[in-house]
Amino acid sequence: MPKSASLAAVQMQYRLEDYRSVEAFRERVLGVMRAVRQRAPKGDLLVVFPEDVGLGLIFTQDFERVQTAKTMVEAGLRLMERYQINAFAGEGGFAGATRTLLRTLSPFVERVYHEVFSEAARVGGAWVVAGSAPIAQGECVHNVCYTYNPKGERVLVQRKINLVPLEQEAGLNLCPAPRELPNVNTPLGKLGVLICLDGFYHELIDQHAKRGVRVIAMPSYNPLPWTKEEAQGWETGLLAGVQKYPDLIGVNPMGVGGFFDVRAEGQSSIVASRARTPDGSGYLARARSKDQEEILIHPTP
Repeated sequence: MPKSASLAAVQMQYRLEDYRSVEAFRERVLGVMRAVRQRAPKGDLLVVFPEDVGLGLIFTQDFERVQTAKTMVEAGLRLMERYQINAFAGEGGFAGATRTLLRTLSPFVERVYHEVFSEAARVGGAWVVAGSAPIAQGECVHNVCYTYNPKGERVLVQRKINLVPLEQEAGLNLCPAPRELPNVNTPLGKLGVLICLDGFYHELIDQHAKRGVRVIAMPSYNPLPWTKEEAQGWETGLLAGVQKYPDLIGVNPMGVGGFFDVRAEGQSSIVASRARTPDGSGYLARARSKDQEEILIHPTP
C-alpha cells in the first residue's frame, strides 16, 4: 500500500428533511464528502458510507404527502395510495404491495443514488463505497451497494445476501441475493463489500481473504438501541472475522437516526487484527458516540 492513503468511515445522521428533494440529498452527500476530504491527509482515499443511505429516496418524489406520517408503515400506505397500489389485494397482500411500490420507485431511486454518489467520488477525488439503496432487478428488489472510483465510474456492485427482519416479508420484502462476492483493485489494496449482516458470516470474510481482498467495507444500519449487549454482539462480526488475517482491514460505518419510527444507533469502526492495534483491541478507529454524526479517518501504512 502507498504511504499516502487513508480509509474513512462515515457515521452519517439520517434525517427525513435531507430527502425532501434531489438537490437536498445531493447537497447532503456532497457536504459530507467535502468534510471527509478536508480532514483526510492528501493522497488516495477510500470513503465508506453507511447502509440504507439511499432508502430515504423512496420518499423524495412525494415528500409533502409523507412528511407528516408517524410510522414507516403509514408513509408506505400513503405512497401506495398515491401510486394506486392496493395494499391488501392479491395473493401477496401487504408484502406484495410493498414490493410493487419499491419496484415502481426503483428507477428514480437508482438514478439519483447513482448520479449523486458518482459526483461525490469525482468531487472528492476518492474511491467511494456508497452505502446502499433498494434497487429492483426483475421481480425482485435487493439491498444494493455501488462502489465508485475517483472518476465517478461504478466499478463494483454488491447485493445483500442475508437479510434482517426489517428487510424480510413483514418489512420491506426484499429478496436475498445469491452468494456473489465481486472485488476491485484500489490503491489501498483489493476491496470487497459485505452489507451489514453479511459481515457476521465469517465464511464470506474468509472467501474475500482467500481472493486477496485487503479491505472489507461493511456498510451498516442497526435499527435497535445501542446497549452494552448490542455493542458486544457487534464485536462478533467484522472485528472477530478479520482476526486471523494480519493484512486485512475492515471498515464499518453505521447510519444513525432514521425515518419516522425506525431509528438506528451504533458506533462505527475501522478494525484489524489485534496485533496491529497499539492497545490490542482490534480497533484502529472507533466512533465516540452511538447517535451523532462522526467521520473516522485512518491513514494506512
